[in-house]
Amino acid sequence: MKDLMSRAIAFLTFDTHLQAQQISLQFTQTHHKRQTEIDEWSTKATRQQLASYYWSTHVLLHFAVLFGLPAGILFLLFGGFSQPGVFLVNVFVTGPIVYLVLYFFQYRPEFNSTYLPHLETVKEAYEKKQIEQFEKCRQAQLSNFSLALFFYVLTKTNSLNPLSCDDHSANLLRKLYGVDSGSMKKYLELILGTAKRKNMSDRKISEIRNRFAETYDYLEALEFNAGIEKLKELEATFFKA
Repeated sequence: MKDLMSRAIAFLTFDTHLQAQQISLQFTQTHHKRQTEIDEWSTKATRQQLASYYWSTHVLLHFAVLFGLPAGILFLLFGGFSQPGVFLVNVFVTGPIVYLVLYFFQYRPEFNSTYLPHLETVKEAYEKKQIEQFEKCRQAQLSNFSLALFFYVLTKTNSLNPLSCDDHSANLLRKLYGVDSGSMKKYLELILGTAKRKNMSDRKISEIRNRFAETYDYLEALEFNAGIEKLKELEATFFKA
């Protein structure tokens, strides 16, 4: 009963719709729902929809209860049935006045100073969380050079057409890994050719050794012994160039 009373008071004072936790929950639910319907749905679109929802739903519902409920009680207590026309005239005259008072002294100030800042904060926090999750996934993934090395050993240990330093092979890797074909072509030229290996800096060589080690770890996790042997052969020739 106490909890119900607290909720009723929070609703009447319009605090329910201004709580950061409530806005965050509504933002997440709305965004996920819209993304299931439209893949390209953005956080900006969700923000605009919630801002519109504030006026079209929260404000109108609050006003309807705050003004409509007392009006209905007065209608019953003071015999509005005998003169319904007079009662309706009074409602239509006083209703807009009450709404304008609430608009200028509660709805608009609360929207600008509380609801909108909370909504912007929730939107930015959601975007930051998405970026962090993407970064975690990216860090867990093999580097692009390691992906090229892995596909190289696959072609060497299976009945697959050999890779070449051309657009066709680069596009095959792009379709498989979702990585830019230009960068994959550059890695193929480094793996399959020798010209670009001669002018590598010490820093570049150290980085590539790390990528080989990364690929070895992955092949060992797969227990792909044939692939490990092919990678060793490539590594032996790679750093002799």
